[in-house]
Amino acid sequence: MQIVVLSVVIVLGAVLRFWNLGHWSFWIDEVFTVRDAQNLSLNHWQSIPNPIPYLAVKLSIVLAGHSEWGSRLVPCVVGIASIPAVFGLGRTLFNWQVGLLSSAFVACSSWHLFWSQNARYPVFTFLFAVLTVWCFYLSLERDSTLLTIGALACCFCLILSHTLSVVIVPALAAYAIISLLENSNRKRWINVLIFFIPFALPVFALALPEVRGYLFSGWGRNEWQRSPLYIVLTLVEGVSVPIAVAAFFGFVTTLTHRSTRFLFCYAGVPLAFFLIASQFQNVAGYYLFWATPAYFIFAGVVCERVVWRGTGPQSEEKRVVLVPCILVIALLSQTYLYFKIENGGRPKWREAFAAIQTEKRPNDKVVLSEPEMGKYYLPELSPIYIGGLLDDKDGFERQWEDSGRNRLWFVVDVASFNVFDVNENVRSWVRHRGHLVQTFPAFSRAKDRTIHIYLLK
Repeated sequence: MQIVVLSVVIVLGAVLRFWNLGHWSFWIDEVFTVRDAQNLSLNHWQSIPNPIPYLAVKLSIVLAGHSEWGSRLVPCVVGIASIPAVFGLGRTLFNWQVGLLSSAFVACSSWHLFWSQNARYPVFTFLFAVLTVWCFYLSLERDSTLLTIGALACCFCLILSHTLSVVIVPALAAYAIISLLENSNRKRWINVLIFFIPFALPVFALALPEVRGYLFSGWGRNEWQRSPLYIVLTLVEGVSVPIAVAAFFGFVTTLTHRSTRFLFCYAGVPLAFFLIASQFQNVAGYYLFWATPAYFIFAGVVCERVVWRGTGPQSEEKRVVLVPCILVIALLSQTYLYFKIENGGRPKWREAFAAIQTEKRPNDKVVLSEPEMGKYYLPELSPIYIGGLLDDKDGFERQWEDSGRNRLWFVVDVASFNVFDVNENVRSWVRHRGHLVQTFPAFSRAKDRTIHIYLLK
């Protein structure tokens, strides 16, 4: 029965992840990844700190082509593979019922769906994190050197998928200390040293200014308003409020359970680290996407306790079955919005450039906040970064007049403009000088991702 029901869950997850896989336009980070993956070679792969997603996207392009569907094929398959992996982790930590429920929550999650339909790194970190903590937990439970080596290999793959995922190491170290306090036999000590010594050595690299400069580079917290509250709200919104609430109760009702302590270290230590680091460095809530399996498993725990362990009259038992049903319905409702309303959580870049394509002339130019989008979707037109208009509107207009007043297309993506054009000075200038050609509305995850097309001639 476990295999049959799990197969149904996997098929549901696969259908959702392949649905409209090539329908959504690329967004800016995907374009960067696809471009770098296409140019990836043995000559310069060392310059990419997170090679696994780029290698995967390059393989995906080789197998299925350069389209959106082709570039996302391998990440989509990895997203599907993570569903049974969560089942295995949940079954190992608690029982098969918890594993089944948590994998069902992942299959229906619109956040996991979004990253599974992305030519980006997060879904790789999700899978490798699950495999890392699964092997690590079993290695301590069984004092297995083979499982320790497996956990180490998976952890390396996790870090090579996204560098900041290295914060999983102190999380596992915290649980290793707890485990050693419970039982500090010789074999366990050896396995702990095998796992952590390779990560202790690179700490000395922090003495190099180049390494410190790379780790602390970024846009800065103030520009993107990524505060501790932002990080917490991103996680809650991502896994969904019902799952977050259920996870909280799953945690508090199993505090004495060894698996609960393990999951708390797995998800809690990185979250605390990110909340502190957000005061000094740009970090986003979705950087912790790889820690979300703990939330889904805790939600599965509370459902398992009220359904399979519930007692009372038959009517009461029927009511408690509603708890996991409500969670699944809540997740599927967000997935419905993802497909029908939110345009897959992406702006309509491809549609916007297709509108320009129909009316463009050879000497036209396009002004963008993200020039790489223009280079990818409309390479025949010269892209101009909006920065010139931001710095000096009069100078920008003077240069335009000196160049012969060629037609300028302005692609105003609201999400980006809301960051650097808070007072709408630039947008007011564009509206005043040009005329609106077309609007492509898109709203997702509490953000306006609409794109307006203006023509200045």
